[in-house]
Amino acid sequence: MKQNVLKKEYCLLALLVGFFWHDLASAQRPIASFFYDEQGYIIRQERDTNGDGKMDMWIYYDKEGKIERVEKDENFDGKPDISLFYEEGKLKRQEVSSKRDGRIDAWYFFNARGEIERKEQDTNGDGKADIWLIYQSNQLVLSEEDRNFDGRVDRVVHFQEGKMSRVEEDTNGDGKMDSFSYFQNGQLTKKEIDRKHNGKIDLWGYYQDGRLVRQEEDLNGDGKLDRILYFQDDQLVRREEDSRAKGRIDLIESFDQGKLAKRLIDNRGNGKFDSLYIFKDSKIVREERDTDSDGFFDLRIFYENEQVVRHEADTNGDRRVDVWVTFKDGQKVMQEEDSNYNGKIDARYYFKDGQVVRQEPVAEVEPKWPALLFLSVQEELINVSAVIPPRQGKEEKMIVPLPTTILR
Repeated sequence: MKQNVLKKEYCLLALLVGFFWHDLASAQRPIASFFYDEQGYIIRQERDTNGDGKMDMWIYYDKEGKIERVEKDENFDGKPDISLFYEEGKLKRQEVSSKRDGRIDAWYFFNARGEIERKEQDTNGDGKADIWLIYQSNQLVLSEEDRNFDGRVDRVVHFQEGKMSRVEEDTNGDGKMDSFSYFQNGQLTKKEIDRKHNGKIDLWGYYQDGRLVRQEEDLNGDGKLDRILYFQDDQLVRREEDSRAKGRIDLIESFDQGKLAKRLIDNRGNGKFDSLYIFKDSKIVREERDTDSDGFFDLRIFYENEQVVRHEADTNGDRRVDVWVTFKDGQKVMQEEDSNYNGKIDARYYFKDGQVVRQEPVAEVEPKWPALLFLSVQEELINVSAVIPPRQGKEEKMIVPLPTTILR
């Protein structure tokens, strides 16, 4: 009798211990609750995935017992952050609260194979999508954006093999794309811009290693290039322009450290360059002119503080200086001449108010200034048209033939 009592007490203790360990173990494992309809079919499942005693996943079933919707609370605040929608047991759509505040701001759409086809995003929190991403074979191929949130797409990005290949932008919000950027292997190579927003491209930029190296412009909207800018290491090094819209370059400028250094101009508009301007710190210091259009400079003008101080001229076409003119306060004060062209001064004239006031012969003296030979226009054209600063510290020049006509 006593043995039977002890056996019952032992069994009761074991049962109580069993319940205790079962409850302790349950506290360490996810908890799931199942809900059924009147016919006994499952309609909902709730889960506590982190064992904190609060449900953080909800699974809903259709009448056939297939999953219809899954909601997840990712930050365990009691609000679903991710919702997955199914059709015939296959994932069709996903909604996400990326800020985990319960407000949906991203939508994903899937095809029958479970591959993502489209993604939509709301970046400003107004509940409306403003970015649309299109996929093929799970790879992004197109992105459309409404960056000013007016309901219209103003930026389109095309992708190839997952890399950006073309970008189209509406920069002024008129609903028309006016900027087009082209990429190779994800790097910008070309850019086209419609600056006047009239449907015509008037600015072209060309890039190497992501840096602008050349820019072409249509200044008057006739569809032809009027200006070309060349860059190196992000600095302007040369500018060419058809300033008269005649289809040929009539102005060339070179730059040093981003500052204007030389300017060659066809002042007469006859297709021949005839004037060269030289600058220091972007201020003019010298000018050379071909006054008779023979292809050689024959007049040299010197400036100080952008005011004329001296002229040198070649009057007989031998490319040597034979006339020297001195100016003071912008007025001509003296002229010296080499009348027999032997390189020495033999006559001197003094001026006041533009008139000769005194003349004196000179016993052939050396000129005060070194008489540099005049160069041909072609020589200066080569010098000014395509001097590119060295990339790696070596002193070198790269000469590029200058186009005489711009055609597109």
